Amino acid sequence: MNEATNYAYISFSRDVADFVDRLASDLMSAGCPVRRSIDLIEPGQNWQPTIAKAIQKCSAVLYVTGSSSDATLWQEVELKIALRTTIPIFVVVIHPTKMPLMLFDMIMRGSELVTDFNFWEDYDIALNNLIAELPQNLLQGHPIEFEAPKSKGYVFISYAEEDTAFVTKLREFLKTRSYGYWDYQDSERDYHNFLFLELEEVIKNAAATISVMSPDWKRSKWAAKEFLYSEEVKTPVFLLKVQEMEPTLVTAGIPYIDFTRDEPKGFEKLDNELRRKGLI
Repeated sequence: MNEATNYAYISFSRDVADFVDRLASDLMSAGCPVRRSIDLIEPGQNWQPTIAKAIQKCSAVLYVTGSSSDATLWQEVELKIALRTTIPIFVVVIHPTKMPLMLFDMIMRGSELVTDFNFWEDYDIALNNLIAELPQNLLQGHPIEFEAPKSKGYVFISYAEEDTAFVTKLREFLKTRSYGYWDYQDSERDYHNFLFLELEEVIKNAAATISVMSPDWKRSKWAAKEFLYSEEVKTPVFLLKVQEMEPTLVTAGIPYIDFTRDEPKGFEKLDNELRRKGLI
């Protein structure tokens, strides 16, 4: 898919990723180019602004609702971006579940912008109905080869601002391993929502959390919480000690990678640990 091609953007949460893989493959076979966030992020890119631009450029948004009753915070952000445009939104319902109130109201009012499809009733019928409703400029008239994602997702970087110089090197390392990143300095925020809710969403959907440990990280009011929450939601965590620091109860007894004596060796060990976890 080149950048000039029209495409449908699929907004979804991680719990329905298998369904979205099937839907994306079937739409491509029907001649409709689709893109998911993982198809768009180049390795080394900041996750958030790239996705916002992708939604603004697409020809349709496919908003997939999963088995949980509420939309994820990140899906809400994607939805708000789409609603600020005239892009048609197709709600793909794969379970009889509650959809976002703003979409429900628009459907009930008969909005031409939003169309609802109940894939949980009959997948094949819903798929054919969806294809029939898509903008005609999307349909290429021939099957489209499904390309491999550009990146493996993004890594959440937890660090103190004082350690930015090291984090710059870490971003370059992640780029060579086909990952994008999210961190609080480079990423845009939805200041209408509580910050902790946004961070929860970002961490839950990250491929991993990397905690950059230093005296400033230890003093941060967020760093320990980010580490503990990552552990709780089972996002893989990698601790990198980048400056000498006093021990902390938060990470007591947990192995870390020491970058203080030999930085190249530290990155080598991080590479090995990522491979051991099946992340590269």
